[in-house]
Amino acid sequence: MASILVSEADPDVRRLLIVLMERLGHEAIALDRHVEVPPRADLLILEPLVPWCVEQARLVRLFYPEMPIVCMGQIPEGTGFLGTGVVALLEKPFTVDALHLTVTALTPSPV
Repeated sequence: MASILVSEADPDVRRLLIVLMERLGHEAIALDRHVEVPPRADLLILEPLVPWCVEQARLVRLFYPEMPIVCMGQIPEGTGFLGTGVVALLEKPFTVDALHLTVTALTPSPV
């Protein structure tokens, strides 16, 4: 089981991502909009078109540079800091299978 941070502005999409991650056997942690220090996790799923979500990704890179980030959609200009670690792009719309494959590829295998 991996711990997955979820940074998504839309509450319905955020709830859906949390449910999907939990059904896939992971611990999902929704990041609060005003988080100053994100918790340590295995992966961040990010909505890259929302400024405060991008700020959360910047904080993840600052505190945990090795943490992989999955961007759901196009990466906007001015987010060069994302290039300092593993970044996967999951184009919208995506399937549950595509999400599962991406998360599985980027998280530690169960022992």
